[in-house]
Amino acid sequence: MKIGKSVFGVGSLVLILAWTPALWAQGGGPAMGRGFRAGGGFEGFRMASPVTGAPYTAVRTITRVQKLADGTTITHQSVTQEARDSNGRTYTATQMEGTQGAAGAPRTLYRVFDPVNRLSINWSSSNKQANLMHLPDPSQSGGRRMGGAWRTSDAGAPMRMHGNAQFKPTVESLGSKTIDGVVADGTRTTIVIPASREGNDQPITITHETWVSSDLKVPVLRTDTDPRFGTTTMELTNINRAEPDAGLFQAPAGYTVNERFPGQSRP
Repeated sequence: MKIGKSVFGVGSLVLILAWTPALWAQGGGPAMGRGFRAGGGFEGFRMASPVTGAPYTAVRTITRVQKLADGTTITHQSVTQEARDSNGRTYTATQMEGTQGAAGAPRTLYRVFDPVNRLSINWSSSNKQANLMHLPDPSQSGGRRMGGAWRTSDAGAPMRMHGNAQFKPTVESLGSKTIDGVVADGTRTTIVIPASREGNDQPITITHETWVSSDLKVPVLRTDTDPRFGTTTMELTNINRAEPDAGLFQAPAGYTVNERFPGQSRP
């Protein structure tokens, strides 16, 4: 494995970390229903506060369906293989809709977050390059601010309207039920856009329903319905509670690893 080193300032690190989780959370496929913004996507990695002692592997599928006025239906889907070990290390492998790699196969993007060694690694199936970022200690100066940048979507994050306008949501508990073998707690959030606020002659009702596993601390089912943009559904399936293969959490053999360090001035 060939390792190349580079350095960058803390400011650059914040930009990289703020951008990378959003890309991976969305998986390159359709964005979450535009009526809601909850950190950029469904995956819900709690990078600032990793979940330990709850390993699993699963398949996360995000499907967005939009129906046009003439009856046309547009459907986009992204599929992510994901895993988390007992130490809180996370892994995702997302097939990028509409992109192709070698031999015409769908391009896959991989991302690993290692809170134990404070590493973030990402690579693509389209080349033999991996980017490894050493993350600063959150307890050091500026760590709290960057901790927020590390965090992606959180099932408990407040729902915000897409854009600058914000409307007070109504939240109701849906109780608990078993989904794919795990117990999940449900919550429905509703936002109503008053008439005339967006040129609408009648109120627009947007709903967000999420079911979060009480054991795994991740959403296993989530539906966003916005009549302006369609319905986006996330489903976590093939849930396996066994410890995942440790090999998932490192760059593949034969890849050139571009290693980056924070807090150092450029040469």
